[in-house]
Amino acid sequence: MFIISCSLFAQQEEDDTEVYVDDHYLEDQFYLGVQYNFLTGTKNGIKNTGVPFSIEAGFIKDIPLNKQRNKAIGVGAGYNFDVLRPNIAITKNGNDLIFNIDDNYNRYDYTSHNLEFPLEYRWRTSTATNNSFWRIYSGVSFIYNIQNSASFDDNNGNTTSFNNLTQLNKTNFTLYTSIGFGTWNFHVKYYLNSPFKDSLRTGNGEKLYFNQLKIGVMFYIL
Repeated sequence: MFIISCSLFAQQEEDDTEVYVDDHYLEDQFYLGVQYNFLTGTKNGIKNTGVPFSIEAGFIKDIPLNKQRNKAIGVGAGYNFDVLRPNIAITKNGNDLIFNIDDNYNRYDYTSHNLEFPLEYRWRTSTATNNSFWRIYSGVSFIYNIQNSASFDDNNGNTTSFNNLTQLNKTNFTLYTSIGFGTWNFHVKYYLNSPFKDSLRTGNGEKLYFNQLKIGVMFYIL
């Protein structure tokens, strides 16, 4: 009899336990992305060499748009590290830098450190009690370059380097989309402007123009 009473009391206590559900939850998230840098719209023999890549990280603030909280605006800030490897070499002629499409180097590296400010529309299947859900996040981002450099290795093992090139654009804009479930997400990002300034020409008068297309993965961490 005592055992039955204890069992009934324990069951009643369990039933009386309230589970708190936050109907005003936010999907504020840290993000980390890794992508491969493709070159699009290339002309005059510009091509990729080596393995160009990008790493980005930051924080997104979630602003829900409806009661279900499955639609939202995301506003964020982050850091972006880019490595481009087009076959564009730089030589120095007095105080002038000469840019040329040149296949005679073993390695080409254009690196940049950037601040990034994304603004995105967010659709997801999340609920207050479900942390693994489908998402489609699409938006635009503003890129501001804070430092850049270029280096080239010739066939004799010599390296030539340049820092803070004014011939590269200081700002850029991108369009991007992340699609996935849970932590893993497919990510694609397209740059609207070339890394090089529109006025830049090679020693032969050719325009150096291409766009970046990044394809990779994005991780979202609550």
